[in-house]
Amino acid sequence: MRAKERDEVRHLFETGQRGRPAGDHRSAESIIDTSNAFRHFLEPFNASSFLIYRLKMQVSDWTDDNKDPESRADAAYNLEKVLRFIDNLDDRALTASVERSGVIEGFSDNGYYIADNSEARVLETFADEGYEALRNLY
Repeated sequence: MRAKERDEVRHLFETGQRGRPAGDHRSAESIIDTSNAFRHFLEPFNASSFLIYRLKMQVSDWTDDNKDPESRADAAYNLEKVLRFIDNLDDRALTASVERSGVIEGFSDNGYYIADNSEARVLETFADEGYEALRNLY
């Protein structure tokens, strides 16, 4: 894992800070558009609506259903950090995924099956347990 991603996630655990840092005025759409992992994750069949719902419980709602653009952007920022962190996990530990591919790997073609020992499985665990699920991975 790259030191930058590891340090950013460590900062999340130590400070509890969520959302964009001061001075970051990007919109949710801008954050999503510049993230390969985020864009790929949102493609049809990459994740079930139930997984997306559970992720929203952890990071808040990054979709147009959230009418507050600042809150939506903060939620997109939070999820982008999580996706980037997971994509950068060591592929020796996650044998069903390739490290730094820009894709959260391990979803089946229909999005309902998630491969064991994959980035998608780590994301599912995060959706259920929150940031604590990532603590021992960096």
